[in-house]
Amino acid sequence: MGHTMAVWRTLEDLLIALRKKGIQISPEILKDLRAARSMIDLICSENFNEQTVIKAETYTATVEAYLISNAQKVFESTEVDEWLKRLKDASLQQISTKENPANVVADRFVLGVSRDKKWVRIKTDNIISEEYVLKLAEKWHLTVNKQTDERLMVYGQLNDVKAFVKQIIVKPDRC
Repeated sequence: MGHTMAVWRTLEDLLIALRKKGIQISPEILKDLRAARSMIDLICSENFNEQTVIKAETYTATVEAYLISNAQKVFESTEVDEWLKRLKDASLQQISTKENPANVVADRFVLGVSRDKKWVRIKTDNIISEEYVLKLAEKWHLTVNKQTDERLMVYGQLNDVKAFVKQIIVKPDRC
């Protein structure tokens, strides 16, 4: 699902830090940050689609580039590196059950999964059981590998992965 609420919150914190240093933030960037939040909220709704995810990622990427560029002007390089680390950690951070009931995480590159395949990693818990994930993966003809961090890697054709994710996120009110 790309950028998460954690990334958005980190960008908001960076924006606040820049304002405290006297940096004027472009109204377009503020508009993009609000739009990203709206897209993230829509992702938790029943009717989200791939375009919503793409828009959220586009808005957050634009805001991130602008804010990091300005941070380099006013912060020491070590502080900029710390902000970059926070953004990276936020993008990899597991989302809480409230924001993502399936605890779905999608990184960019994975060893062992061919480039033509799409994938998600899922942490099973008392809400989403391993048996349930295996059953749905079988239904959508997806491959499941258990990871060393106790997550399940589910991968296959794009449309099958999309259908799998839509089905695993059962109730939008859990967002």
